[in-house]
Amino acid sequence: MHGAVTPPPDPEGATTAGDFVAALGRLRQWSGLTYRQLAAAAEAAGRVLPASTTAGALGRTTLPKEEFVVAFVQACGLGDAEAARWVAARKRLASGAPPPARESAVPVEQPETPASPSPSPGDEGTAQAPPAQGRPAQGLPRRWRLPVAAVAIALVLVAGALAVPAVRASWTGRAPAGGPSAGAAGGPSGGATDATGATNKAGTAGAPSPSRSGLPARGWYRILPSHVADRDLCIGEGRERSGRTDRPLAVQRPCRGLVPDTYLSPVGDGKYEIQWHHPVEGAGCLTVDEAETRPGALLAPANCTGAAHQRFLLEPAGRGFSLRPAHSGLCLGALYGEADVNAGAELAQQACTGRADQIFLLHRVPTPPWTTASPGPK
Repeated sequence: MHGAVTPPPDPEGATTAGDFVAALGRLRQWSGLTYRQLAAAAEAAGRVLPASTTAGALGRTTLPKEEFVVAFVQACGLGDAEAARWVAARKRLASGAPPPARESAVPVEQPETPASPSPSPGDEGTAQAPPAQGRPAQGLPRRWRLPVAAVAIALVLVAGALAVPAVRASWTGRAPAGGPSAGAAGGPSGGATDATGATNKAGTAGAPSPSRSGLPARGWYRILPSHVADRDLCIGEGRERSGRTDRPLAVQRPCRGLVPDTYLSPVGDGKYEIQWHHPVEGAGCLTVDEAETRPGALLAPANCTGAAHQRFLLEPAGRGFSLRPAHSGLCLGALYGEADVNAGAELAQQACTGRADQIFLLHRVPTPPWTTASPGPK
């Protein structure tokens, strides 16, 4: 898909069992997960999905069992509503009924009136404000260091039993502009709205109002550098490979167990804040180091201030988007360019080349389970 948010595959266009199985295969590719990673995701949700079973089901042209469809779709990152759509499509094919009329739409953001960068996070409206020059807050927190496995386990526990207050404040104690609150991305009851406007969890919200921009709607995403998308690498938190510092940075890392969660918040004129949300450390915005305007500057989370070096212009490029820091006009990419394909490669602002490391795929994902807990005191 050129210059558009990549939605999950739609099963409703399938006319044969083979079409349906092929759509399941595309869904796995969309999720970025291996068979073993799918099995682990299903196990975390209390379901059984052996890697061998998945490989066998995707290698045939007959309809898999409904139980497999539910476990597989949810392991790929979709919610109950989407799983029900896939099951309904399977039942239709099993009964020989014709496919329904297609109504597919990618949600895009509707520009609205300007707003200041510091109100409490909340609804689906778009905030627009002129870029404000500034420097990142000093003294980056050194607590954002939970091991990936510990975070994955914590998220499962929170989803099933704990009541963790929703993240409302950034590291300065103020909420980032336009960020999510409890239920923000999924309507009043906290459900996550997927790329077609269906609600993934409990809730009834639909997609944001469309515009002609072709830009992504506000919401939760995985950001995949296109040159390593086939390696299941996403943008997440890591450390400097040189060991020069031990602060959190934006790096390429495995999509499975990704921390923190990423929220795109539009601020107007095609610019976005890239917010990181952590169930323990709170929320912050990806920030170009020291508001540097030269190539090579790294990116780290910092308190959201609305400054221009915390805002990124999204421009359609190839199959995805380029991300250009508003203060410099450069492009984000791998520190050492297209050949920098390993996990741990730092994200940096560079001179724009148009190469694959500077093109990013945006995969819409459900609202993280821990954000659907009852909100704490404001």
